[in-house]
Amino acid sequence: MLQSPSPSPSCSARKRAASIAIALLCLAGCGDAQPGGNAAATVTAGPAPASAPPDDLFTIAAGAQFIVKPADTAGFDFKSDPVNLIDESPLTSWRDAVSKGPAVLVLELPESASLTRLVFDNAGLAQPRDSVKAIKVEVSDSTAVAGYRAVLATELTPTRDGQSFTLADKPIGRWVRLTITSNHGGDHFALTGFHGFGQKLTQGSTIANVSGTYEGHSGWGKVRLKQEGTRVVGCYDDRDGVIAGGIDGRLLKATMIETDDGDGSQQRSIALFSFLDNRILGLTHREGSGLNAGYDAAYGGEKISDDSGDCPHIPGWRTDAAKSQLADELATHGRARLDGINFDFDEATIQPKAKQLLDKVARVLKDNEAWQVTLEVHGDNLGDAAFNKALSSRRAATVAAYLVGTGIPATRLSSVGFGFERPVASNDTQGGRAQNRRVEIVKR
Repeated sequence: MLQSPSPSPSCSARKRAASIAIALLCLAGCGDAQPGGNAAATVTAGPAPASAPPDDLFTIAAGAQFIVKPADTAGFDFKSDPVNLIDESPLTSWRDAVSKGPAVLVLELPESASLTRLVFDNAGLAQPRDSVKAIKVEVSDSTAVAGYRAVLATELTPTRDGQSFTLADKPIGRWVRLTITSNHGGDHFALTGFHGFGQKLTQGSTIANVSGTYEGHSGWGKVRLKQEGTRVVGCYDDRDGVIAGGIDGRLLKATMIETDDGDGSQQRSIALFSFLDNRILGLTHREGSGLNAGYDAAYGGEKISDDSGDCPHIPGWRTDAAKSQLADELATHGRARLDGINFDFDEATIQPKAKQLLDKVARVLKDNEAWQVTLEVHGDNLGDAAFNKALSSRRAATVAAYLVGTGIPATRLSSVGFGFERPVASNDTQGGRAQNRRVEIVKR
């Protein structure tokens, strides 16, 4: 989860935890160690991980969304939308016509924060003269339309990333208004990144139930979501799209599968969704497009109904959608991400809300008695390789032990922790690290 780093456990505490993990692995079936199986339990804990880099509060991964955009980007064109300022990618940028006058953007945070530093990126623009120049930043902790006070007025250097400004008085707010009045001589205002650092004033903010129907501007049509505990499944109109994911703090991490109308082939993507009030904002990254390729599509919309409607491509949608979708994906693809299984920070303890999903996994396995599966746990690159691999192994063992406790024979299960050996996204961003922290179930 995206949490502030907690103090590292002592060496003795880590050794005790590693011993418990080995015991849990044996509960899940030690037997003869096999490659890729329970032999992972022998990995030692290693040194404690280094402190995480400071979280950028102005990112989709942190739950931020633009709620006011300049008139030129009032719709949702991913190539120029302000979402590109908070997607953590240097490959995308926001653009707005200078002829429209000053550009005003308002960013809403999910909770109040004390801001200590603002950072702007404008390198890599196709037209360097479009790079923004005169800017003003204001912060409000009252409403999105009132209570603002100026915290920064300056001019930016063209085509340079990492232009950082310290806010000595640490203003507090949930709404950040950015006003741009000039550039360096081009026809557009353009910027690639807008970052904010500081301290969240509340911790553990999560997403409310997201079940319902959403409609937006990106061509996906209506998006229908159904939340069951930490698990969220759904569909959308374009290309018979199916969504399967899980809530992790402020994020919905999901797999998306689209079917080609012509030959029936499928395209898989991983996605991050942020929810704020009744608004949804999502970014997608196609599998196989490269870890540093950035996002290739975005979705923005609003909830139009609390009714989730119908998803005909998910069997059992009306009765037990999450279980049915999981069983179907395992039967069809032999592998599924178990987004929604979350652990305490730096520990192998399964968070209580995730146990509902594990119970669904157990029911899938009981319905398919011939299946034998491996439980894989993957991490991000914070900390060294030995620690991450040991932590992943302990977490995988804990998941296996839980399933054994529901009545699944240990002989049908194996577990392995990979640490950060197999990333699916860039570890250079908060969103990428969130995607890399995952549990997967694989048919053997």
